[in-house]
Amino acid sequence: MFDVAIIGGGPAGLSAAVTASVRNKKVAIFDSSNFSPHLRKAWIVHNYLGLANITGEELMNKFVEHAMSFKPEVIKSKVIGITEGDGFFTIGTAGDIYQAKTIILSVGTSHSETMNGERDFLGKGVSYCATCDGFFYKGKVVAAVSTVPSALEEVEYLAELCSEVKFLPLYKLTEVPKHRNITVISDKPTGITGTDRVTGLSTTGEYLPVQGVFIFRETDPIENLLPDLQLRGKSIFVDEQMSTNIAGLFAAGDCTGQPYQISRATGQGLVAAIGAVSYLAKNFK
Repeated sequence: MFDVAIIGGGPAGLSAAVTASVRNKKVAIFDSSNFSPHLRKAWIVHNYLGLANITGEELMNKFVEHAMSFKPEVIKSKVIGITEGDGFFTIGTAGDIYQAKTIILSVGTSHSETMNGERDFLGKGVSYCATCDGFFYKGKVVAAVSTVPSALEEVEYLAELCSEVKFLPLYKLTEVPKHRNITVISDKPTGITGTDRVTGLSTTGEYLPVQGVFIFRETDPIENLLPDLQLRGKSIFVDEQMSTNIAGLFAAGDCTGQPYQISRATGQGLVAAIGAVSYLAKNFK
């Protein structure tokens, strides 16, 4: 049971980790992407106060070094779901389940758009985790849609369970799948169909009769983590304390909307952590 679970290891998340750790809280950081690969690609950062003309890689390394000096637990797994419990949250990854009294979402922005039918069939044939749900499709035909090369391992795992995997990589595939029951399809998916459960996947070239659709992205749309989370457009709605509409759940950084600036993200991370600490003091005595 963590006091503060931080989802995302960018500037906002690491700032929150420092502040919560200074307040002597048990902190976990969930980050599966090497701490903000987006910022690491920045050639030069001109406007971070006190660190002029620094590369994104150098700046992130400084952030990580500072945060890790407090020894938070780092969990290198993608969070695929969050549920509310009796005064705490349950956090699901591909391999494990964790619990936390408060959560700070610092997941950045998702550039992925949901497919037609995706939300309608979530839990009814649509999944984001082969390790979690692959067993339920043993001997069946499924489709796997991926925007990231790293998901090929999960596609191969599905092939060990399913009779056939129709694989739609939305990137340039450079590695040939090992299993013969994986069919690579170059068309793009356009929608998921079904009645009470998934029965097929429409693409730009053909219709694929399947019993399940697995979707692998670097980041999923925010609303997929917590369906009851209040959004403003595509951003998480927060108040001045970085509180969301769900008690004990806070958000900071780019996921709360524009402007997308490092200074804003680190400041919001600090405020969110103070909010979480205050929530803990009031509700866990």
